[in-house]
Amino acid sequence: MNYREFEDLTLSFFVLTLLFSNFELKNVPYAGIAVLLSFVFHELAHKHLAGRYGFIAYYRRWDLGIILAIIIGILSRFLTGETWIFAALGALQIRGLYTYHDPRAFGKIAAAGPLTNLLLGVAGVALLYALPLSGWALKVVYFTSSVNLWVAFFNLWPIPPLDGWKVMRWNVAYWAIMIGVAYTFMALL
Repeated sequence: MNYREFEDLTLSFFVLTLLFSNFELKNVPYAGIAVLLSFVFHELAHKHLAGRYGFIAYYRRWDLGIILAIIIGILSRFLTGETWIFAALGALQIRGLYTYHDPRAFGKIAAAGPLTNLLLGVAGVALLYALPLSGWALKVVYFTSSVNLWVAFFNLWPIPPLDGWKVMRWNVAYWAIMIGVAYTFMALL
């Protein structure tokens, strides 16, 4: 990871932490842990699988997306009391020696991020139902579960350039299962 990629991930991380904390200082530690385990792991999963396919991959922030996320977050918090999260802050850029676009490889690479979120989100929901958590532990597990499931669900929308578009082009059944699991487990929270 080079300095620019680290800087882009870090800025995106802080913006998402602010948004998922609902602009409340008391929620920042919980949101920070949740964003680390959702957004950062999501991007690293993409990067890892892209590397396994022989691609060079790096995260790049999208400044307009960051500005829109902050404006939408602030306006919605001011108008409704809740922060609406528009989280198109950047994306993994994939480069390779070949110009051939393999929908199967790109579909799997796209699925790696939301699948990581689903695994963490479902595990969190299972912990919430299985263990008598309270206090700090309850908040960390709840935030981590809800953020992971939201990131998976949002990224699985079948709209270019989101992951869902690439997964759906590769395999509609996998896409349907993944977005269905994300939606179902979000409803359980």
